[in-house]
Amino acid sequence: MRAVVVERPGAVALQQVPAPAPGPGEVLVRVAAAGICGSDVDVLEGTRPPRYVRYPIIPGHEWAGTVEAVGAAVEDVDEGAAVVAEGFRACGDCARCREGMTNLCELDYAETGFTHAGAFAELVCVPARLVHRLPPGSDLAAAALLEPAACVAQGLLEVDLRPGMSVAVVGSGTVGLLAVDLLHRVSPRRLALVGTRAPRLALGVEMGATEAWNVRRGEHPDPGFDLVFEAAGTPDGARSAVELARRGGTVVLEGISGQPGGIDADAVVLSHLRVQGVFGASRNAWRWVTELFAAGLLDTAPLVSHAFPLEDHAAAFAALADRNGDVLKVQLRPQ
Repeated sequence: MRAVVVERPGAVALQQVPAPAPGPGEVLVRVAAAGICGSDVDVLEGTRPPRYVRYPIIPGHEWAGTVEAVGAAVEDVDEGAAVVAEGFRACGDCARCREGMTNLCELDYAETGFTHAGAFAELVCVPARLVHRLPPGSDLAAAALLEPAACVAQGLLEVDLRPGMSVAVVGSGTVGLLAVDLLHRVSPRRLALVGTRAPRLALGVEMGATEAWNVRRGEHPDPGFDLVFEAAGTPDGARSAVELARRGGTVVLEGISGQPGGIDADAVVLSHLRVQGVFGASRNAWRWVTELFAAGLLDTAPLVSHAFPLEDHAAAFAALADRNGDVLKVQLRPQ
Protein backbone atom coordinates (compact mmCIF):
# COMPACT_ATOMS: atom_id res chain seq x y z
CA MET A 1 0.00 0.00 0.00
CA ARG A 2 0.99 3.66 -0.27
CA ALA A 3 1.87 5.44 2.96
CA VAL A 4 3.51 8.68 4.08
CA VAL A 5 6.49 7.59 6.17
CA VAL A 6 8.61 9.80 8.42
CA GLU A 7 11.88 7.90 8.61
CA ARG A 8 13.43 10.44 10.97
CA PRO A 9 12.93 14.15 11.67
CA GLY A 10 12.97 16.04 8.40
CA ALA A 11 12.88 12.91 6.23
CA VAL A 12 9.39 12.18 4.91
CA ALA A 13 8.33 10.43 1.71
CA LEU A 14 5.48 8.56 0.10
CA GLN A 15 6.48 4.91 0.05
CA GLN A 16 5.16 1.53 -0.95
CA VAL A 17 5.00 -0.51 2.28
CA PRO A 18 3.51 -3.90 3.14
CA ALA A 19 -0.21 -3.66 3.84
CA PRO A 20 -1.03 -4.62 7.43
CA ALA A 21 -3.06 -7.72 8.19
CA PRO A 22 -5.46 -7.78 11.15
CA GLY A 23 -4.40 -10.14 13.91
CA PRO A 24 -6.69 -11.56 16.60
CA GLY A 25 -8.84 -8.80 18.05
CA GLU A 26 -7.88 -6.29 15.35
CA VAL A 27 -9.63 -4.62 12.42
CA LEU A 28 -8.19 -3.37 9.16
CA VAL A 29 -9.68 -0.08 7.98
CA ARG A 30 -9.50 1.57 4.57
CA VAL A 31 -8.81 5.21 5.32
CA ALA A 32 -11.20 7.76 3.84
CA ALA A 33 -9.68 10.89 5.38
CA ALA A 34 -6.96 11.72 7.88
CA GLY A 35 -6.45 15.17 9.36
CA ILE A 36 -3.07 16.80 9.92
CA CYS A 37 -2.56 18.07 13.45
CA GLY A 38 0.14 20.27 14.93
CA SER A 39 1.52 17.18 16.67
CA ASP A 40 2.04 15.59 13.23
CA VAL A 41 4.13 18.62 12.30
CA ASP A 42 6.12 18.03 15.50
CA VAL A 43 6.77 14.44 14.38
CA LEU A 44 7.97 15.65 11.00
CA GLU A 45 10.20 18.35 12.46
CA GLY A 46 11.52 16.30 15.38
CA THR A 47 10.15 18.57 18.10
CA ARG A 48 7.86 15.99 19.70
CA PRO A 49 9.33 14.68 22.98
CA PRO A 50 11.13 11.36 22.35
CA ARG A 51 8.84 9.51 24.76
CA TYR A 52 5.87 10.28 22.51
CA VAL A 53 7.11 9.13 19.08
CA ARG A 54 8.85 6.13 17.57
CA TYR A 55 10.65 6.50 14.23
CA PRO A 56 10.21 5.43 11.50
CA ILE A 57 6.49 6.10 11.72
CA ILE A 58 3.42 6.51 9.53
CA PRO A 59 1.66 9.46 11.20
CA GLY A 60 -2.08 10.05 11.28
CA HIS A 61 -4.23 9.89 14.42
CA GLU A 62 -7.28 11.90 13.25
CA TRP A 63 -9.06 9.65 10.79
CA ALA A 64 -12.18 7.82 9.68
CA GLY A 65 -12.72 4.99 7.25
CA THR A 66 -14.46 1.76 6.32
CA VAL A 67 -13.65 -1.65 7.78
CA GLU A 68 -11.85 -3.74 5.18
CA ALA A 69 -11.31 -6.94 7.18
CA VAL A 70 -11.57 -8.23 10.74
CA GLY A 71 -9.24 -10.54 12.64
CA ALA A 72 -10.09 -13.60 14.65
CA ALA A 73 -12.31 -13.19 17.71
CA VAL A 74 -13.77 -9.87 16.52
CA GLU A 75 -17.52 -10.11 16.95
CA ASP A 76 -18.98 -6.63 17.16
CA VAL A 77 -17.39 -4.92 14.14
CA ASP A 78 -18.41 -5.94 10.63
CA GLU A 79 -16.71 -5.51 7.28
CA GLY A 80 -18.02 -2.44 5.49
CA ALA A 81 -18.81 -0.54 8.68
CA ALA A 82 -18.00 3.18 8.88
CA VAL A 83 -15.74 3.73 11.87
CA VAL A 84 -13.39 5.91 13.83
CA ALA A 85 -11.08 4.65 16.56
CA GLU A 86 -9.47 5.91 19.73
CA GLY A 87 -5.78 6.62 19.37
CA PHE A 88 -4.52 5.65 22.81
CA ARG A 89 -3.86 1.91 23.03
CA ALA A 90 -4.64 1.73 26.73
CA CYS A 91 -4.25 -1.49 28.69
CA GLY A 92 -7.71 -1.27 30.24
CA ASP A 93 -6.51 -2.73 33.55
CA CYS A 94 -4.23 -0.25 35.33
CA ALA A 95 -5.53 2.09 38.03
CA ARG A 96 -6.12 4.98 35.63
CA CYS A 97 -7.87 2.80 33.05
CA ARG A 98 -10.13 1.33 35.72
CA GLU A 99 -11.05 4.89 36.71
CA GLY A 100 -12.14 5.48 33.11
CA MET A 101 -9.10 7.66 32.33
CA THR A 102 -7.86 5.54 29.45
CA ASN A 103 -5.96 8.59 28.15
CA LEU A 104 -3.70 8.34 31.22
CA CYS A 105 -2.88 4.63 31.01
CA GLU A 106 0.06 3.81 33.28
CA LEU A 107 1.70 1.44 30.81
CA ASP A 108 4.24 2.74 28.33
CA TYR A 109 2.72 5.36 26.05
CA ALA A 110 1.24 3.83 22.89
CA GLU A 111 -0.83 5.73 20.32
CA THR A 112 -1.77 5.19 16.71
CA GLY A 113 0.17 7.57 14.50
CA PHE A 114 2.99 8.08 16.97
CA THR A 115 4.21 4.73 18.24
CA HIS A 116 2.08 2.55 15.94
CA ALA A 117 1.44 3.01 12.23
CA GLY A 118 -1.21 5.64 11.60
CA ALA A 119 -3.62 6.71 8.90
CA PHE A 120 -1.50 8.69 6.42
CA ALA A 121 -1.88 5.54 4.36
CA GLU A 122 -4.41 3.57 2.40
CA LEU A 123 -5.00 1.17 5.30
CA VAL A 124 -4.62 1.28 9.08
CA CYS A 125 -4.87 -1.59 11.57
CA VAL A 126 -6.20 -1.00 15.09
CA PRO A 127 -7.53 -3.02 18.04
CA ALA A 128 -11.25 -3.65 17.61
CA ARG A 129 -11.89 -2.61 21.23
CA LEU A 130 -10.94 0.97 20.27
CA VAL A 131 -13.38 1.21 17.37
CA HIS A 132 -16.53 3.36 17.43
CA ARG A 133 -19.05 2.57 14.74
CA LEU A 134 -20.83 5.33 12.81
CA PRO A 135 -24.17 5.26 10.98
CA PRO A 136 -24.07 3.95 7.38
CA GLY A 137 -23.51 6.76 4.91
CA SER A 138 -21.73 9.01 7.40
CA ASP A 139 -19.59 11.84 6.05
CA LEU A 140 -16.21 10.27 6.75
CA ALA A 141 -14.25 13.45 6.06
CA ALA A 142 -16.28 15.16 8.77
CA ALA A 143 -15.97 12.12 11.04
CA ALA A 144 -12.18 12.38 10.89
CA LEU A 145 -12.51 15.43 13.16
CA LEU A 146 -14.01 13.35 15.96
CA GLU A 147 -10.53 12.84 17.41
CA PRO A 148 -9.92 16.55 18.17
CA ALA A 149 -13.59 16.82 19.18
CA ALA A 150 -13.02 14.03 21.71
CA CYS A 151 -10.04 15.93 23.12
CA VAL A 152 -12.28 18.97 23.61
CA ALA A 153 -14.94 16.77 25.18
CA GLN A 154 -12.37 15.41 27.63
CA GLY A 155 -11.71 18.93 28.87
CA LEU A 156 -15.42 19.60 29.29
CA LEU A 157 -15.98 16.33 31.15
CA GLU A 158 -13.49 17.52 33.75
CA VAL A 159 -15.45 20.64 34.74
CA ASP A 160 -18.85 21.45 36.22
CA LEU A 161 -20.84 22.51 33.17
CA ARG A 162 -24.23 24.08 33.84
CA PRO A 163 -26.71 26.03 31.72
CA GLY A 164 -26.48 29.78 32.09
CA MET A 165 -22.71 30.03 32.55
CA SER A 166 -20.56 32.73 31.00
CA VAL A 167 -17.88 31.02 28.92
CA ALA A 168 -14.93 32.19 26.83
CA VAL A 169 -12.92 30.18 24.32
CA VAL A 170 -9.39 31.45 23.63
CA GLY A 171 -8.15 30.38 20.21
CA SER A 172 -10.18 30.22 17.00
CA GLY A 173 -8.51 27.28 15.28
CA THR A 174 -10.04 23.84 14.81
CA VAL A 175 -9.98 22.96 18.51
CA GLY A 176 -11.39 26.31 19.58
CA LEU A 177 -14.24 26.10 17.08
CA LEU A 178 -15.04 22.55 18.17
CA ALA A 179 -15.15 23.85 21.74
CA VAL A 180 -17.65 26.50 20.68
CA ASP A 181 -19.80 23.86 18.98
CA LEU A 182 -19.87 21.63 22.06
CA LEU A 183 -20.23 24.41 24.61
CA HIS A 184 -23.15 26.13 22.95
CA ARG A 185 -25.15 22.91 23.44
CA VAL A 186 -25.13 23.39 27.21
CA SER A 187 -26.92 26.76 26.84
CA PRO A 188 -24.42 29.29 28.19
CA ARG A 189 -25.82 32.76 28.66
CA ARG A 190 -22.63 34.13 27.13
CA LEU A 191 -20.17 32.34 24.84
CA ALA A 192 -17.28 34.51 23.70
CA LEU A 193 -14.70 33.44 21.11
CA VAL A 194 -11.32 35.18 21.30
CA GLY A 195 -8.98 34.82 18.33
CA THR A 196 -6.90 36.51 15.66
CA ARG A 197 -8.51 35.76 12.28
CA ALA A 198 -11.74 37.36 11.16
CA PRO A 199 -13.04 34.47 8.98
CA ARG A 200 -12.59 31.97 11.82
CA LEU A 201 -14.28 34.29 14.29
CA ALA A 202 -17.21 34.69 11.91
CA LEU A 203 -17.48 30.92 11.59
CA GLY A 204 -17.43 30.69 15.38
CA VAL A 205 -20.48 32.92 15.57
CA GLU A 206 -22.23 30.68 13.03
CA MET A 207 -21.37 27.69 15.22
CA GLY A 208 -22.87 29.19 18.37
CA ALA A 209 -20.64 31.90 19.84
CA THR A 210 -22.65 34.88 21.06
CA GLU A 211 -19.74 37.26 20.52
CA ALA A 212 -16.31 37.30 18.88
CA TRP A 213 -13.20 39.33 19.74
CA ASN A 214 -10.27 39.88 17.39
CA VAL A 215 -7.18 40.47 19.54
CA ARG A 216 -5.18 41.35 16.42
CA ARG A 217 -7.39 44.42 16.18
CA GLY A 218 -6.94 45.21 19.85
CA GLU A 219 -10.32 43.78 20.87
CA HIS A 220 -10.53 42.10 24.27
CA PRO A 221 -13.59 41.10 26.31
CA ASP A 222 -13.85 42.24 29.89
CA PRO A 223 -12.75 39.53 32.36
CA GLY A 224 -15.15 37.72 34.63
CA PHE A 225 -16.01 34.44 32.88
CA ASP A 226 -17.13 31.41 34.88
CA LEU A 227 -15.24 29.11 32.52
CA VAL A 228 -12.42 29.80 30.08
CA PHE A 229 -11.38 27.14 27.57
CA GLU A 230 -7.88 27.71 26.18
CA ALA A 231 -7.29 26.27 22.71
CA ALA A 232 -4.58 28.58 21.38
CA GLY A 233 -1.60 26.42 22.27
CA THR A 234 0.57 29.44 23.06
CA PRO A 235 1.94 30.94 26.30
CA ASP A 236 0.02 34.15 25.54
CA GLY A 237 -3.18 32.16 25.11
CA ALA A 238 -2.74 30.46 28.47
CA ARG A 239 -2.04 33.77 30.19
CA SER A 240 -5.08 35.35 28.55
CA ALA A 241 -7.27 32.48 29.70
CA VAL A 242 -6.25 33.00 33.32
CA GLU A 243 -6.80 36.74 33.04
CA LEU A 244 -10.31 36.31 31.61
CA ALA A 245 -11.58 34.03 34.39
CA ARG A 246 -13.54 35.45 37.31
CA ARG A 247 -12.34 34.91 40.87
CA GLY A 248 -13.21 31.34 41.76
CA GLY A 249 -13.63 30.44 38.08
CA THR A 250 -12.27 27.57 36.04
CA VAL A 251 -9.67 27.49 33.28
CA VAL A 252 -9.20 24.49 30.97
CA LEU A 253 -5.81 24.35 29.25
CA GLU A 254 -6.11 22.27 26.09
CA GLY A 255 -3.25 23.62 24.00
CA ILE A 256 0.39 22.53 24.18
CA SER A 257 2.77 25.33 23.23
CA GLY A 258 6.12 23.57 23.58
CA GLN A 259 7.52 26.99 24.49
CA PRO A 260 8.89 28.52 27.69
CA GLY A 261 6.68 30.79 29.73
CA GLY A 262 3.06 30.34 30.63
CA ILE A 263 0.53 31.22 33.28
CA ASP A 264 1.20 33.36 36.34
CA ALA A 265 0.95 31.05 39.36
CA ASP A 266 0.25 33.99 41.66
CA ALA A 267 -2.69 35.02 39.51
CA VAL A 268 -4.10 31.50 39.90
CA VAL A 269 -3.72 31.64 43.68
CA LEU A 270 -4.99 35.17 44.17
CA SER A 271 -8.06 34.53 42.03
CA HIS A 272 -8.67 31.10 43.61
CA LEU A 273 -8.85 29.51 40.16
CA ARG A 274 -9.29 25.89 39.25
CA VAL A 275 -6.91 25.11 36.38
CA GLN A 276 -7.54 21.86 34.52
CA GLY A 277 -5.05 20.39 32.07
CA VAL A 278 -6.12 17.96 29.36
CA PHE A 279 -4.12 15.18 27.72
CA GLY A 280 -5.89 13.51 24.83
CA ALA A 281 -9.26 11.82 25.16
CA SER A 282 -10.65 8.97 27.22
CA ARG A 283 -13.17 6.40 26.03
CA ASN A 284 -15.96 8.36 27.70
CA ALA A 285 -15.06 11.46 25.71
CA TRP A 286 -15.01 9.47 22.47
CA ARG A 287 -18.39 7.98 23.28
CA TRP A 288 -19.86 11.43 23.87
CA VAL A 289 -18.77 12.95 20.55
CA THR A 290 -19.48 9.88 18.42
CA GLU A 291 -23.01 9.74 19.80
CA LEU A 292 -23.51 13.45 19.10
CA PHE A 293 -22.16 12.98 15.58
CA ALA A 294 -24.36 9.97 14.93
CA ALA A 295 -27.40 11.93 16.09
CA GLY A 296 -26.59 14.84 13.78
CA LEU A 297 -25.84 17.17 16.68
CA LEU A 298 -22.15 17.76 15.94
CA ASP A 299 -21.38 19.22 12.52
CA THR A 300 -17.63 19.16 11.93
CA ALA A 301 -17.76 19.43 8.13
CA PRO A 302 -17.36 23.26 8.02
CA LEU A 303 -13.96 22.94 9.65
CA VAL A 304 -12.38 21.00 6.78
CA SER A 305 -10.80 23.67 4.59
CA HIS A 306 -8.26 21.73 2.48
CA ALA A 307 -7.85 18.15 1.23
CA PHE A 308 -4.92 16.58 -0.61
CA PRO A 309 -4.07 13.12 -1.96
CA LEU A 310 -1.20 11.25 -0.31
CA GLU A 311 1.06 12.18 -3.22
CA ASP A 312 0.70 15.85 -2.26
CA HIS A 313 1.59 15.44 1.41
CA ALA A 314 4.29 18.14 1.17
CA ALA A 315 1.74 20.64 -0.13
CA ALA A 316 -0.66 19.63 2.64
CA PHE A 317 1.92 20.31 5.34
CA ALA A 318 2.86 23.58 3.63
CA ALA A 319 -0.77 24.70 3.60
CA LEU A 320 -1.04 24.06 7.32
CA ALA A 321 2.14 26.06 7.97
CA ASP A 322 1.00 29.06 5.90
CA ARG A 323 0.12 31.63 8.52
CA ASN A 324 -1.19 33.99 5.83
CA GLY A 325 -3.70 31.50 4.42
CA ASP A 326 -7.20 30.89 5.70
CA VAL A 327 -6.53 27.29 6.72
CA LEU A 328 -8.43 25.29 9.29
CA LYS A 329 -8.28 21.50 9.06
CA VAL A 330 -6.10 20.05 6.33
CA GLN A 331 -6.72 16.42 5.40
CA LEU A 332 -5.01 13.70 3.42
CA ARG A 333 -7.39 11.49 1.46
CA PRO A 334 -5.78 8.29 0.18
CA GLN A 335 -8.59 7.47 -2.25
